[in-house]
Amino acid sequence: MAKRNFKSRRRAFTLVELLIVIIIIGILAGMMMLSAGAATDKATATRIISDTRTMKAAAVMYKADYGSWPLWIYTGDKYVNRDASGDTSVLPGKYFDVDPVGDGYWIGAMKLPDGGVFAVAEVSNISDAVKKSLEASAESSALYGVAALNSGGMTTAALKSFKATDKGLVMIISK
Repeated sequence: MAKRNFKSRRRAFTLVELLIVIIIIGILAGMMMLSAGAATDKATATRIISDTRTMKAAAVMYKADYGSWPLWIYTGDKYVNRDASGDTSVLPGKYFDVDPVGDGYWIGAMKLPDGGVFAVAEVSNISDAVKKSLEASAESSALYGVAALNSGGMTTAALKSFKATDKGLVMIISK
């Protein structure tokens, strides 16, 4: 009977071992993709909060320059100023470099009949994940939610903390 030489025989990976490794790599890659998506949503929410704070500062500078609060709204292609002074030429771009308009949102400023002045964000078209991230930051960032960005029926006293179901987000400038 002939002896087999086992030392010279190479051991290769079996198909099952290769499949297990591929499945593990796939699971890890999927987990990384979920994590990256959550980070992107958080970054978008942080940008919206930052843009809202910038709009707040711009409105205060406008008030110092012109003596009245601005009413800056985005009409879909450009900003317009509808404040009481009638000066429609002074827009947010005078106070910062980039218009605060993003994918699914825009930031503006408004004054209510009860005297409240707000930096506002129209967020009805952003993803639910970004809205949930905004909701998580609402308490610490003093963000309030509204069903719609119009002055009809909206008062400073009726503001509530932002929820993911809200269409608009407001930050108080002056009461």
